[in-house]
Amino acid sequence: MDMRVNPVPDLSSAETYRDPKRHAWLFYPLWLLMPAISIALGLQTGHTAWFWLVPAFLFIGMPILDLVIGTSTRNAPEPAVPRLESDPYYRYLTYFCVVFHYLALIVGAWAVATQPLDVLGYIGVTLSCGLISAYGIVTAHELGHKKGSLERWLSKFALATGVYGQYMTDHNRGHHRDVATPEDSGSARFGENFYAFMLMRQLPHSTFSRPWQLEKDRLSRKGKSVWSLGNEFIQPTLISLVTYGILTAIFGLAVVPYLAAVAFTSYFFLAIIDYIEHYGLLRKKLPDGRYERVRPEHSWNTDHVATNIMYMHAQRHSDHHAYPTRRYQVLRSYPNLPTLPNGYPGMFWLAMFPPLWRAVMHPRILQMYDFDLNRINLDPGKRDALFKKYSRVPDASKALPAAAPAQAASSPTASVSVTANAAPKSYKCPGCGYTYREANGDASQGFAAGTRWAQIPFTWSCPDCAVRDKVDFVEVHPARANVHA
Repeated sequence: MDMRVNPVPDLSSAETYRDPKRHAWLFYPLWLLMPAISIALGLQTGHTAWFWLVPAFLFIGMPILDLVIGTSTRNAPEPAVPRLESDPYYRYLTYFCVVFHYLALIVGAWAVATQPLDVLGYIGVTLSCGLISAYGIVTAHELGHKKGSLERWLSKFALATGVYGQYMTDHNRGHHRDVATPEDSGSARFGENFYAFMLMRQLPHSTFSRPWQLEKDRLSRKGKSVWSLGNEFIQPTLISLVTYGILTAIFGLAVVPYLAAVAFTSYFFLAIIDYIEHYGLLRKKLPDGRYERVRPEHSWNTDHVATNIMYMHAQRHSDHHAYPTRRYQVLRSYPNLPTLPNGYPGMFWLAMFPPLWRAVMHPRILQMYDFDLNRINLDPGKRDALFKKYSRVPDASKALPAAAPAQAASSPTASVSVTANAAPKSYKCPGCGYTYREANGDASQGFAAGTRWAQIPFTWSCPDCAVRDKVDFVEVHPARANVHA
């Protein structure tokens, strides 16, 4: 398959270009207000059906809108991107969204605790508010990849409504580093059904053990305990506990089942999205044991207009993984990418029913890779059966073992000696521009001022994008190095 990496160009003038979706982005915060609107309509009219407006619109209305409205591959001209990224309008929208997540959570707690809801009404309110808390992951996904501390803290508050604050730690520093490899518990394998993926890998590893270990390693470099308040797993968890505790104190124990269901919905929501976004895709392993750099073809993409508005362009996932710090309004479409047949809400239905998922997705993957399963991320427990059923090429893992890969320590970067009197140097990530200055270090990563480049672990990745490894960084002259914000 010919995977071109150049985005589809837009020939408009950079100076006169105007985002055609500029006002359409307002539908996202409006969507977050829908539980409050549906609860008000349900209580006013007495019709229980109104309480189900959110799930009905998301799982029935949105897939239909995707089919009716279709796709758009239009991109902003590259010279216009800095202007669009610096436009505060787009940032303020995401800031207000954090407030709306809490509004939905609070209104739902009030409704289930104080209003005479029947069973269907209770379930409808709980599911509606749970889904909007789960959408805190979408809002946090946009905010948490940015360099400013305000946006990163807002991402923690957004995630706290669903008790999923550890998401950004795992997503930014674990998933982005390991994506589309057998080592990533957030990348589903070909032949693996959703339920096995969620219960055996995504939930225990991506949700708990990996983010905890990442924070333990980071804090140990700073000489701090993993139980300190500097732990970014603990910080949003405390926000969740305080928020849920206040709601319980105000409305009583009647809200406890509601709050538990809201949290469960967030975890289930992310598991399905993770399952969809990288299913079966595989980065090639290089002779030195590293994996090739993340490129657009390592994520499933969709350009459906309707759901891209409702997911803040997260469905343009290919560009996001290649350039994680890009803001949602300028994420790009590329030709010849792994492409989903519908937006995420439509794909939810397929993921929930494994036979449907296999019927739709397996032919796409197999044709994309010419039925060569060596190029696909396979469920290891089903490898032999999958090769026998699908592959037109022999299993390369059955061939004679190749020569052992070169050790990481043989990298020129890893073997540089530390000279005490040498002038401090600076090293820049060629992907996102993050610059490590030896004179300043990086306290957030546990590297004190004066920590030399050669002293940083070889396995360390760029803390802003996680796309580039230490070996990819390039030395820059200190006078021209950009100070990391």
